[in-house]
Amino acid sequence: MLFEEFTPVAPISQASLDAFGDTVPPPIKQFWQEHGTGLIGDGYFRLVDPTRAAAMLGDASPVFAPTPIIFATAMADLIAWWPDEKQWLVAKTRLGKLQTAPVAVEKLALVMKDEAEFRDVVWDWAPYPDAAARLGAPDFDECLMHVPMLGLGGRGDAATMARGSLWVHVGMMVTMTGRPKDYSVIPWPNWIDPN
Repeated sequence: MLFEEFTPVAPISQASLDAFGDTVPPPIKQFWQEHGTGLIGDGYFRLVDPTRAAAMLGDASPVFAPTPIIFATAMADLIAWWPDEKQWLVAKTRLGKLQTAPVAVEKLALVMKDEAEFRDVVWDWAPYPDAAARLGAPDFDECLMHVPMLGLGGRGDAATMARGSLWVHVGMMVTMTGRPKDYSVIPWPNWIDPN
């Protein structure tokens, strides 16, 4: 199985299978068909339905078309598949970053594990642990968000975070602070071969 622990939330839509089934990496399509959408491991990462994500975000997506959003995080980061380039786009909208991850899906799944090296270095997840201890882990369609947003002067600490709608928050960040403008390659652990 692509993910060692997975909690299903809902079936994948037929619209997503029809639109993206032949363009996403085959293990994603297979996982969608067998397990649907849901929480990966401890729930920080979520496997989402790209058709629903697109409908919820409308014109306020931090990634460009035709990159279907495949994953989201509990900090409102989105991970999309860029079919033309055969790589992942990681939109850390809260930080103004859009990073590429030219890795196989199995390697991406490996760094989604609950390990400090991955969460701190690859995913920039601080101050999630302290905020989640105070507020509780967000539900599937929720996230922990900075209040005010970092791009609008937020302090970026756990004490000022709140729980809210994942999709509304991402849409508000894009609308109010713009799409991510800091382009880079995601920091990859040097001991993991990306191929």
